[in-house]
Amino acid sequence: MKFWLSPDLFNNIAISFSEYRWNLLAWSVFSFMLFVILQYQVTQTTPTFLIWLAIFVLFSAFQTLVLASFIFFFQVLPSSKVKDDQWYKFYRSIEWCETILFGFILPLPTLLFIYAFITV
Repeated sequence: MKFWLSPDLFNNIAISFSEYRWNLLAWSVFSFMLFVILQYQVTQTTPTFLIWLAIFVLFSAFQTLVLASFIFFFQVLPSSKVKDDQWYKFYRSIEWCETILFGFILPLPTLLFIYAFITV
């Protein structure tokens, strides 16, 4: 049975973007720090544009953190390293759980930002 999302597909994507994992992690940390700095500058008289900029920076920090963690989780599949059938099934079930979890988590920060933008 062929699934649209699978650990192997995520592994291939993570391998192709693995060179960016540290850059994404650094951008995430930088974005969180920028958000904290912007948050101290926000007052009652702050223009709406700057508030939305701060919110955008926060959600982009979340998105880059999720992308970096995706690459770290799927860069190497543990099931590809084991020879024992029981360990293979164990690792494969964990990889499927991670696949389902990241299937929901990957688009979440962007969708939440769009939701916030539409509802406010």
